[in-house]
Amino acid sequence: SSGFYLGTWGSNISWLRDGSPTPAYRSSGSLELDFYGGVKGNIGSSDFTFDLGALYYWYPGDANAGFVKADNFELYGALGYKWVSAKLNYTVSNKMFGVQDARGTYYFDLSANVPLAQGLTANLHWGYQKFKGSDPVLAGQSNDAVYSYKDWKIGLSYALPKDFTVGVFYTKAYDTTALGYGSVA
Repeated sequence: SSGFYLGTWGSNISWLRDGSPTPAYRSSGSLELDFYGGVKGNIGSSDFTFDLGALYYWYPGDANAGFVKADNFELYGALGYKWVSAKLNYTVSNKMFGVQDARGTYYFDLSANVPLAQGLTANLHWGYQKFKGSDPVLAGQSNDAVYSYKDWKIGLSYALPKDFTVGVFYTKAYDTTALGYGSVA
């Protein structure tokens, strides 16, 4: 009821050990644990909402030579009105998911969860990941020129009894770098 929250999320992953020709991590590298906390609520008695917090991504294990630990620390803030929200995640650590010199990298998320009928909701999302800095491994290229991307999602979800929800979604990510890799997901 105070609006303060703490939480964690975990999953098995493979991207740190699947690298070719050399995996990024020599030991472990198959776990992601996220720790987050913040405060959220309504602004006064209006339909406007806010959410302010911090998020730490932790990847246990040791990075191979030439690779950086994938751990990342972000601050975030969101504003919403009824079923529309805008959120900005800002990287305060000097690395982000194994990319060096990435402090100041941000992700902007614009989302809408539009009620259509009793229990049925349209889910819409557009996001932009903008990398900052210049990774020494990239021989002078900016992180933005190699890693930045845009993504979107469209879907439908249906609320079932007992706090369960089912849904179907389609999502796509597009490379926005000068290298022009095209679709990335």
